[in-house]
Amino acid sequence: MEKSELIKKNYLELIAEKLSSIDTDNAEKWTYDENPSVKILDEQKIYFWIRLYLSEEDLNIKIGDDISIEWTLSGESLDTKFIAYGKSGLERDHRDQVTNYNPEDDKKILCLMIDEKMVNFNEDIPFIRTLFKTGHHYEYQLVKRDELIFINKKNGHILDYYDCDF
Repeated sequence: MEKSELIKKNYLELIAEKLSSIDTDNAEKWTYDENPSVKILDEQKIYFWIRLYLSEEDLNIKIGDDISIEWTLSGESLDTKFIAYGKSGLERDHRDQVTNYNPEDDKKILCLMIDEKMVNFNEDIPFIRTLFKTGHHYEYQLVKRDELIFINKKNGHILDYYDCDF
């Protein structure tokens, strides 16, 4: 008998011995649930990215600052996080493929991040959530710059921008 057969035989004998030692006569109620049980340990997070194009470089903002988007006509407000600057010299071809990449930061382009659940499932921002192109509630909107403002929550500074890409 080979070693692998001996190990297999001993393994099977061990299982048979364990099964025979189960007392089925005194078992109270045996239950079996056919449905699988699921326990979510960690939910996946999805973030929306906003590009804010500043009129000129702003020295009052630092990476990690909280930026509030406010719709002045209704008082709606949504908090985002300033994560990174955009890249300068990022060139794309007609298929939207990157053809030239320069790792230099363009300090006039701010990349803001927001959890998609805050946009898609927040009933407090009925207008702001319509601006996000990848959101559930997207609608084409025409917005005046003085009606949609971006405020650095750390120092209350209003950011001077010329465009925003949701």
